Amino acid sequence: MKNKLAVLDRKLPLRAYPEEMLNKAIIMDLLPYLTKLLSLTDETSADRLEIALPAIKTSCIGMGFEEIKKMFEMYVDSKLSIKPIPNYFDRILLGKIISEYKQQKPKPKKVIENKISDEEKKKINDSSIAKSLAYFEEHRVVDTSRIYVYDILDMLGYLPTDLAYKNKIKEDAIYILNKEYAEKKPTSVEDKRNIDRIVESLHKKSNSIVIVKCKELALAKFYRKLTHDIKELEQFKNKFSYE
Repeated sequence: MKNKLAVLDRKLPLRAYPEEMLNKAIIMDLLPYLTKLLSLTDETSADRLEIALPAIKTSCIGMGFEEIKKMFEMYVDSKLSIKPIPNYFDRILLGKIISEYKQQKPKPKKVIENKISDEEKKKINDSSIAKSLAYFEEHRVVDTSRIYVYDILDMLGYLPTDLAYKNKIKEDAIYILNKEYAEKKPTSVEDKRNIDRIVESLHKKSNSIVIVKCKELALAKFYRKLTHDIKELEQFKNKFSYE
């Protein structure tokens, strides 16, 4: 009995089950449950139920066994507009039950996408650039919480795009990260293994740790050059909002 309840209480949609497992669950668990729920003591109605079961696989493909159970319980408890008929079932009735249940089922609320205007987006980006630069001027290091400013400046064409420059930045990033992790003192054997795994992965393509470090180094290099030229710095600041 526990196994049957476990199957019928699952929320996993029918489409997620392998064919053989789904057929077994329908025949071994759902069929006996519905026979009892619908009081199908008549052999003809029981046979009709068995014939109608394959339609459940197609019509209820997005439902789980728990929801299918609930649907039939609503029919039996007169919570659908269809009047329940004791000791009777066929495929036509199944179609009516499914259709009525789906009509009563609450429709998911439409998520209204809040689109911001290009002007608002520019204000946000300008403010982020201004704050990132101000942080660098004060601390002489990049604010890594605003590392995304790299992408904004890159998109605006402020950062070098040539391959040689990017390869050099990547080499520097890997060298620094290797040094940083070599100096880390592991607190456990597992921590040591994690550090080793990270170091081994640094040379792999599209390593997220390396990418972030590359952006940090590129921003630092750009800001250092910018802050060494007062005129260029003032011109740059005037282009962005400090609000």
